[in-house]
Amino acid sequence: MQTLEPSPKIVAGGLPRVKVAGATDVVAHADDPRWQLARRIAASGSLGRSRLLTDFLLYIVDRHIRDRTDEITEQQIGILVFGRAEGYDANDDNIVRSYARNLRKRIDEYFAAEGKEESLRLEIPRGGYAPSFSTIRLDTESSTGNLIDPHPMSPPISEADKASDDSSTPEFEAHLQSLPTIVEAPTPILILPWYKEPGVVLRKYGAVLALCIGIILGLGGAVLGPLPFLKRVFPSASESASISLWSQIFSSDRDTFIVPSDDGLIIMQRLTARPVPLSSYVNGSYRTNIKMDGDSGAPEILKLGGRRYTSVVDLAFVAHMAQLDEVVPGRMVIRYARDLRMDDLRTGNAVLIGSTEANPWIELFQAHMDFRFSINPGSDKPSGILNSHPQVGENALYSASDQDHTYGLIAYVPNLTSTGHVLIVGGLNTAGTEAATTFLLTPSLMMPTLQRAKMAHGGLQPFEVLVGAANVATNASAPQLILERIGPS
Repeated sequence: MQTLEPSPKIVAGGLPRVKVAGATDVVAHADDPRWQLARRIAASGSLGRSRLLTDFLLYIVDRHIRDRTDEITEQQIGILVFGRAEGYDANDDNIVRSYARNLRKRIDEYFAAEGKEESLRLEIPRGGYAPSFSTIRLDTESSTGNLIDPHPMSPPISEADKASDDSSTPEFEAHLQSLPTIVEAPTPILILPWYKEPGVVLRKYGAVLALCIGIILGLGGAVLGPLPFLKRVFPSASESASISLWSQIFSSDRDTFIVPSDDGLIIMQRLTARPVPLSSYVNGSYRTNIKMDGDSGAPEILKLGGRRYTSVVDLAFVAHMAQLDEVVPGRMVIRYARDLRMDDLRTGNAVLIGSTEANPWIELFQAHMDFRFSINPGSDKPSGILNSHPQVGENALYSASDQDHTYGLIAYVPNLTSTGHVLIVGGLNTAGTEAATTFLLTPSLMMPTLQRAKMAHGGLQPFEVLVGAANVATNASAPQLILERIGPS
């Protein structure tokens, strides 16, 4: 993946250029306030160190400044920023829309925190991808607070201005100063007569209020049981162990990507009897290079690889995680497996759901795991979870050849740069994944492993858990711990 060059070269015409993904003609508008603002946002913590979000932002701002808005389309962004092939189908591949939603959210976070003192604001209006700029001024001589100018800043740029890349001219600054402002009058405060003497109210009604509050709390405690916030303040040992895990997976300083299984990929592999490696999955060749001579249904079979299917088990797991107290809503990103990028697994945390057959990204981490998925569609070789270093009394392969039993895997490993964490939760089939998610979400079952994995400073060592369960009509029942590994493999 191409990234921003730290020292852009000067090319013909004297304009410094920045290499952004496939868009090799993005200009570094060093003196333009809009470009400077975009670079500050890109360098902030709000973008979560995501190169793709940075590339996306700088591309659209460059095209806006150069008045080339006809290139700020979903198709062009997909090709020039995300490396999609010419003529790709944006209806089947919504990566631009997905990243645009995330980028809007990150820009809002920037102006709410690091950029709250910025006088120039940037937003990406919904319904398109072209940026819009506006000014906000602070009147230091007035006690009325912020003076806001909602008018978009879109000064005309002449051809001479473009050639010299000097958007910070006296005329440009004069235009900023001439923009009208709106002054908000102070909000009147209504002071009730009795408010001045609260002691009178307390003496008169205090006993009645106390009695009512006591009755309400008593009834609430009897009917609803302990209040949720009390459980949070005084967690049990098992709940405390689970909190330690989810606090590592969800953090405020990086995105956590939730990646459900690609069940269309499973169906396609089963019908073609050919596995899809990660390299083919990432570049999309698995949907175009496979030939099935003599099979009139081959085109329809290959289309399955492009459909967006996932399982109800995965959706239920994602819904449950979204309700966890440890989740940072602004940092939780649900991404379809086909839309995930290597950069996401370098800079963020992730929860990868499924097996390597349903979520090829798991391949990246299996080399450092003791328990590994071994899926062999269309082969006489049995599929199962491979135990690469079996100990005394352990099997080398835990297979689902017995249709009444299944296996699932839970693995907590570092991300690709060891700066974050990846949680792998999957099984040999839908029932196996259900067994793994049920085990993971049951604090009493996870507590022994999490306590053994806990380090002195409170963090967790990498760990792997192999679970087994009865398979009753593709539903798992009573998952049990089969094997466990604590520490790096």
